[in-house]
Amino acid sequence: MKIAENKGTKRQGTGFLDVLFSSFTSNDLPIIEIMPYKRITKEGFLVDKQNEYQAYLKVKTTDLVSMNHSDLNRIIQNLTSLCKVYVEPLKILSMTYSTETTEQQTYWKGRINKYRRLLVSKNLSEDERDRQEVMLKLAMDNLRRVTWVEESLSELTFFIVCYGKNQKEMETHVRDIIRLGGKQFSLQLVNRKHLENILFRLNNMNTEV
Repeated sequence: MKIAENKGTKRQGTGFLDVLFSSFTSNDLPIIEIMPYKRITKEGFLVDKQNEYQAYLKVKTTDLVSMNHSDLNRIIQNLTSLCKVYVEPLKILSMTYSTETTEQQTYWKGRINKYRRLLVSKNLSEDERDRQEVMLKLAMDNLRRVTWVEESLSELTFFIVCYGKNQKEMETHVRDIIRLGGKQFSLQLVNRKHLENILFRLNNMNTEV
């Protein structure tokens, strides 16, 4: 009956595009129903719709191209050993990600605060004050530089994703994989803010962040 009615409507002059778009409109779903995730815990674990857990661990960026043969083989062997010893499911994810300079920014902000405190001191000589002003300018320039790098440049970043059926199992798996490969690959659990950025990139591959 519905098919007959649609054919009749079409014969009465309904445009093809109207019919096409109406079929899409009726099937539109809220994004919350499409996304396979429910929430991110305060520990930085991702919870999916089945209430199972995922953890993203960032691998320290290494320039493999410029490595000598011996060091490259050592990294390959370390990764092979990790995959052999850690028997739980894991996934290695690579993506272009903004260059992180959090540590460098924190360092230069600390230096800036130090030089500013010294400059307000009344016990500085003229030469020492000039010197501290130069150091302050250099620190501010370096802070602008590392901030620009994070905002403007990207690098190929790798993450190891591990899984758990509940939070207790997830915590155990994270401890295990960090114990087995944390030193070799400087594994760090991604915090909530960075995990949100990763999920955004994974679901918007053509969008820059």
